[in-house]
Amino acid sequence: MERQHNYLIELVIVGLGGGIGGSLRYILSLIPIIGHLFLITMGINWLGALLLAIFGAYLSQVSNQLSLWQPFIGTGIIGGFTTFSTMILQINQLASHNYLIAGGYIFFTIFGGIIMVNIGRKIGRQFDEVTT
Repeated sequence: MERQHNYLIELVIVGLGGGIGGSLRYILSLIPIIGHLFLITMGINWLGALLLAIFGAYLSQVSNQLSLWQPFIGTGIIGGFTTFSTMILQINQLASHNYLIAGGYIFFTIFGGIIMVNIGRKIGRQFDEVTT
């Protein structure tokens, strides 16, 4: 029974985090002129990769006392904030007009994300060094 109760708590926590992350993404889409461009989506995905890597690297070095923060921030906020399905739709739309731009978008999104993860891991590890 207690195990099921924990799943329900995590479900609520993820849902709240997802609402926050999705709302933040929506707010960015309202930026005049650039809010609906594919570059905003790429930036959101890069930022999400960076933040998730920072968070993951930090949590891997601290105790489990932050365990409820993991689904709230990682799956909820960052998962709700990033936009994989939007990225795929935009790739399809770009490819219908110009394959080179669509290919560049894929390349820069993926490799930019990899760079952000590596930067984020380094930052996350430094957080633990500062707090100890």
